[in-house]
Amino acid sequence: MNNPYNEIFETAIALSRQQGYATFDYLPDDRQGYPFVYIGTQQNVDIETKDRTLGKTHIQIDVYAEHDRRSEVMAILEDLQMTISNHQRTDNFIYAVTHGESQMIGDTTSDIPLWHGVLELDIKYY
Repeated sequence: MNNPYNEIFETAIALSRQQGYATFDYLPDDRQGYPFVYIGTQQNVDIETKDRTLGKTHIQIDVYAEHDRRSEVMAILEDLQMTISNHQRTDNFIYAVTHGESQMIGDTTSDIPLWHGVLELDIKYY
């Protein structure tokens, strides 16, 4: 049986890589250059209907870059939102992005100051 949540997750990673972004489903070590995309956090909700199970998922996409590349982080977030929204399918399911929001956070957890862009997408599958 195909797992729609995993297919949506894998599709988001594949689309990000197709756009040319260094994309991971884990936080890479310090040797990874900036910017990079991390897709890891996902929450799933089943929606039972009379005939079948539908669902929705919430995926968080994180983009990290040096402090002087804020506009690039924002451009990546916007590009990924549009790319994932417009794609609308996995191998076995059709999906729709129903809500998206983003934020920019100053990040001082490494040796250099960073921008941490966060894109949160709510996605329903059919």
